[in-house]
Order: sequence, then structure tokens, then C-alpha cells
Amino acid sequence: MIVELKFGTTSHQLNHFKARAIVGRDDEGSELWAADGQISRRHAEVWLDGDTLYIRDLGSANGTWVNGQALGAVAVAIEPGHTVFVGHTPLGVEWPARGVQARTNTAPITAALAATMAARAQQQQAAVPAQPAYAYAPAQGLTPAQQAYAQQQQAYAQQQQAYAQQQQAYAQQQQAHTQQQPIADSPAAFAAAQAAAAAGVGVAATVGVGGAATPMPAELTYRRQGGNNNGTLLIALPGDTFANESTLDGFLEYTATDSETVASVIIELIEVHQRGHKSGHVWDRCLVRQGPWKTKKNDVLPMPFRLRVPSGTSASSPVCHWQLRAYVDIKWARDIEATAPITMRNTDIEKMRDALGTLDYRIAELEAEPLGQKYRGKFNPPMHLRQKLNITDINLDIEYMGTNVKVMMEVEKSKLFSFDKRQEFTFALDRLRAASVQDLAQHWQTEINKLMS
Repeated sequence: MIVELKFGTTSHQLNHFKARAIVGRDDEGSELWAADGQISRRHAEVWLDGDTLYIRDLGSANGTWVNGQALGAVAVAIEPGHTVFVGHTPLGVEWPARGVQARTNTAPITAALAATMAARAQQQQAAVPAQPAYAYAPAQGLTPAQQAYAQQQQAYAQQQQAYAQQQQAYAQQQQAHTQQQPIADSPAAFAAAQAAAAAGVGVAATVGVGGAATPMPAELTYRRQGGNNNGTLLIALPGDTFANESTLDGFLEYTATDSETVASVIIELIEVHQRGHKSGHVWDRCLVRQGPWKTKKNDVLPMPFRLRVPSGTSASSPVCHWQLRAYVDIKWARDIEATAPITMRNTDIEKMRDALGTLDYRIAELEAEPLGQKYRGKFNPPMHLRQKLNITDINLDIEYMGTNVKVMMEVEKSKLFSFDKRQEFTFALDRLRAASVQDLAQHWQTEINKLMS
């Protein structure tokens, strides 16, 4: 799962390996920052838990707002279509794997919300206890020793008054907490815990009380099925296009047309490359249900599943195809199989392609090796540089190496060079994914200039 965050002029990417980000005014201690006096140094925290994005306020002066509601220390989930403000600055969120429309609303702040923020700030200022109107009058005509003693007495009185105010505030908090919290193990406590879990707040939500709500097959629009005399197996997905470093959430629905004993139900994520194994390579496998169990005719069994897409996958192309393959293993009878072709993207390769495109360098071909992890191809300089340098193609190799990706450019010997010339550099994957296309293009231009020098 990859989530793109945009705040002011900065952007950041969250994934399962780097799942947290601080939003604030401090450009050194925050992943997302803006030089705005309305924003605290450490204003809010955003993090990814599974496929759900959460945000909470870190005690800021002007608050963190989701759909017009002020947040506190309790986390709230962010969904596509929500409006999120950190102070007066909108926080943009995009979910690339969910499609173009999967993003938050980044419209400027409305007058009504600005008024609500101002009213809340005034309430917070009014809640600060006022300083006492009385104090010890400065003693007149006293000796230095007497003046020092009077100052000590005044400081002691101020400490006592501050301590009394703290005790009073603590007593009020305890009283409010006692009134709000029902007695443990009572029906009211159980109902409160259930309501908190449903609202996505509190400890119940943190530990996942109630389980996760998943869509039914009828709500998933991309469907494929297979079957035989023993039954029918349906694969249901939210779409047919996915990206590297994402998850595939879907449903299997098994309909029995005979009474049989089922041993297990399995689904696999498979890459079939023209130069790879003819049966394809299994990248991930999910045991959807472990048997054995006895089915009856016309039984319908819906089963959710989740598959993980690896980081450096091969993108779909004329020589590389992706599919989901599901099986119902039936004892002493013919198994049921269903296959769903899907399209796989590699967003890292697409980002590098777009960066080269902004410089008017065009990737002519870029083909993935079997099992991904490495791409080989060529890109072309702009037409005026082709004539000037007498170079039509630049060889390009891109290879994933753990948390890094290595890029190699090579110019074969020509009138410009009497030997092959090579330029290599390495990106950190997390930084590459967080960087803007403009910054990436600037680095490509620097490396190309070194290659051509």
C-alpha cells in the first residue's frame, strides 16, 4: 500500500516500510512542513496501519481538522473525499492503487471553517487561568535583610497558590472522568467499548475489536470465474490494475453443485514471462480456507483474501502477463480452478520515465527481466541533440537492490566517443518515491551532462 502526501510545497510517500510522518513548521524534524505561523513546529502525525491512514493532533495551537471537526490525541482515519486541514493549510492525500479519484479534497479553507477555528482559539485562550489581581506590596523603609525576607515570603505564597490551582484542576478532571467512564464490566462499559470501536477511536479500535469490514463480491466490479461439475469459483476484485508495493484485496466465492469434501481453497499471484517458466512464477500465495469440510449442493461460501505485490515487479507488457489463479482442492474429485488476468504497473519506473520526459528524452523501450528486479532498454535524446552529438540511443539499465535502485546509462562508441562510456548512480527507494518529478528530472539532467562531457 502506497499513500502520497502533499502539504504546502513538500510531498512525502508512506508505505509499509516507512509508515509515519510528522507535519509541522520545523523543516528538520518534520517530513511535511510549511513556513506558516499558523502551524506549530510539530503540529500533527500521520501514519499508515495496514491499508488505513490515520491522523492525530500533537497539541497544536490552531488544531488539526477533518471534515470540519477538530482532532485531539485520538487518531481518526482519513478516507478519499475527506477534507483535512493542518492549521489553515490543506493536507493532500492520494491513494495511487485505488485510482485517479482516490484523493482528499484540497480546496482552500472556507470562511465558515476559518471562523470556527478562530472561535476555538479564543475559547482556549479564555480557558487559561488569569493571574491573581493581588500581590504583596513592596515594603517601604525596610532594611536589606527585611526586604529579602519579604521577597521570600512573597515567592512562597505564589508557589502555594500555583499548587492549589493544580490540585483544583486535577480534582475537576478526576470528577469529569468518573462521570464519563462507566463502571468496568458493566453493560454500560461494554456498550461504550463497542461504540468506540465502531467510531474508530479508543483502545478497542487500536486492537481491532469487531474485526475488519470487507466488501462483498457484488460490490467488486472486476470478476472472473471458473468451474466444473463439482462447483463454481468466482474471483472478485475492485479493478483490474494494480501497482508494485501494493496489496490486492478481493473475494473468492465458491458455489457447490455437488456434495464433496473440500481440502483447502488457495489463491496465488502469478507472473508469466515469455522468457521465464511456462507455468509462471508465484509471487504470493494465500491459504483462503483450510479444510477439510463437507459441502452440500447449492452451498455458497464467500471468502475474503489479501495478496501482497513485491517492490520491484515487472510491469505488464507484450512479453509479461500477470494473473490471479485460485483453486478449490476437492478430495477424490476434480479440483476447481479460476483465473483472473490483471494489469501490473511499476510506479518507480513510471516516475523515472516521466522525469526523462520532462527533459524531452524519450524511452524507446524498457523491458523487464523475468521475475522483475531488473529493466533493460534504451532512451533517445531530443532531436537537436541527436544531430549535435551524433547519438540516437542511450542504453539504460535499472536494477532493484534491496532498499535501493541502481541506474546505469551507457553510450556506445561513436564519432563523439572512441570507446563505450558509462555513468552509474543509485537512488534510495524511499527518497525516490517521495521526491517530486521536477527534482528527479533535475538529477537526471546532471547525470546525463556527466555522461556527455
